[in-house]
Amino acid sequence: MSTPSTTPAASRRSVLSAAAAAGGAALFPAGFVAFAASPAHADDLLLATDFSSGTTEGWTGRGAATVAVTAEQPLLDQCLKIDGRTAAWNGAAIDITAHIEVGVRYQLKVFLRLPEGETAADLRITVQRDTAGTSSYDGVKWNTAVTDAAWVEFSGNYSISQAADKLQFYVESDTSLTPILLDAFTLTRIAEPEIEDLLPLKDFLIDDFPIGCAVEPPEVVGRPAELLAKHFSQVTTGNQMKPDAIQPTEGVFDFTRADQIVAFAEANGMRIWGHTLLWHNQTPAWWFLDEDGAPLQNTREHQRLLLNRLETHVNAIAGHYGDRVWAWDVVNEVVDPEQSDGLRHSRWYEIFGGGKYIEKAFKIARKAFPRKVKLFINDYNTEFPDKREAMYNLVQHLKCEGVPVDGVGHQAHVDYKRDPALLGESIDLFKELKVLQTITELDVSVSDDMYESLPATPPERLVAQGWYYKELFDVLRERADDLESVTMWGLYDAVSWLRSWPVSRPHEAPLFFDDRLQAKSAYWGVVDPTKLEPKPEG
Repeated sequence: MSTPSTTPAASRRSVLSAAAAAGGAALFPAGFVAFAASPAHADDLLLATDFSSGTTEGWTGRGAATVAVTAEQPLLDQCLKIDGRTAAWNGAAIDITAHIEVGVRYQLKVFLRLPEGETAADLRITVQRDTAGTSSYDGVKWNTAVTDAAWVEFSGNYSISQAADKLQFYVESDTSLTPILLDAFTLTRIAEPEIEDLLPLKDFLIDDFPIGCAVEPPEVVGRPAELLAKHFSQVTTGNQMKPDAIQPTEGVFDFTRADQIVAFAEANGMRIWGHTLLWHNQTPAWWFLDEDGAPLQNTREHQRLLLNRLETHVNAIAGHYGDRVWAWDVVNEVVDPEQSDGLRHSRWYEIFGGGKYIEKAFKIARKAFPRKVKLFINDYNTEFPDKREAMYNLVQHLKCEGVPVDGVGHQAHVDYKRDPALLGESIDLFKELKVLQTITELDVSVSDDMYESLPATPPERLVAQGWYYKELFDVLRERADDLESVTMWGLYDAVSWLRSWPVSRPHEAPLFFDDRLQAKSAYWGVVDPTKLEPKPEG
């Protein structure tokens, strides 16, 4: 799983180390610039536009788009109309460079609406980050439906892990070229509280298993870095080791952002989990095109081409990291129990006419990485009986064929109503295959269904979630001897992928720590359930 990112041209889109430092203080590698937020008691409004001046107040058109102040359906007195859009990334932008510091967290908020008579469209907000002539695109809030009937708030947290030459906040759409109305933009510096003096999760679980966390570069600077180093003993690079991050263009490798996470982990005595070498998602289009730009077909020639690309990719990663990364998700999400053969019919599958590429990927990885590096197959919903059976059959087949698969990763993206015993049953079953097992991407959704979208989290659900974490970790700790690690998919709620998938879900709060880095009932459910409020009925 992943947190969405965006580009102008297209949508986008799991042995405990020694404790890092006394008191959980984060350590930073040599040459690593770490800026912490200044002590503050309240959030600090840095920039606001409401167009009451009658001017565009710093907003400019992006691409072919034009911007103009209008009294058409304003939220306040006047608003900004974005028109003339000829591409989805065309919109309105404002320069925020002067207000953003490394390692400080900010909230970006704007209200959007469509002009009267326009058809509903999915809009989103993004920051373009320019550094040394290269542009990157950081999603702040992903696709959210907007109509002509009401103003919709778009807000999200934002931070940077390294200095940028220029930062532009902008509004864009998924596919629609509709005009857009914009009003009441604010940029606010979030007041950072002290990290709570709590028993670190990694110390509480030291006799059970290493507790890990998937992070992005902003989580290894500032206050989030303190929280990370205090509570966790392992890190997964959430998006920065995926194919599109490591090799965006064929033959051009970029380890910069992954290296930032790795350097932090090593400085703090944390193990590193690599994610992922092969996936159907977040893989650049060029992987599946021939030299003429035509789609690869199910031919031996094209299979050899794709395997050569994979081997080049894996060898580059292995040459760069060696055994510094102790385990890798070699193939990710290749199982589909709804298919007759139990495999996902991805472009990899189509080109090979089946799942032979899975065996090839493990053999390529085993040849490339030192023997001590462990190789895993990783998937979601392995707690459900149908997915469990399909994954079991695949791993059993791989083992029988002598494929060097060392272990199975259970992602464990679960919800607060799912029976925790299901995951335990899967762990018990895979013991039969004598493979290593790990929980790679744990989070506990508080939504009643995946399309539910609420403005705030119902408090009773946070209490229920605390009890769920208690019951789930009872299941996992009972099987501690069968687990190499348990990894959370995110450090704190505000950076969770569930806030924007599959729709905007501002109420989602699936992790141990809230938006302000404070422990929730989820934390106490694991560490001390006596501190939980009574379990809600129903």
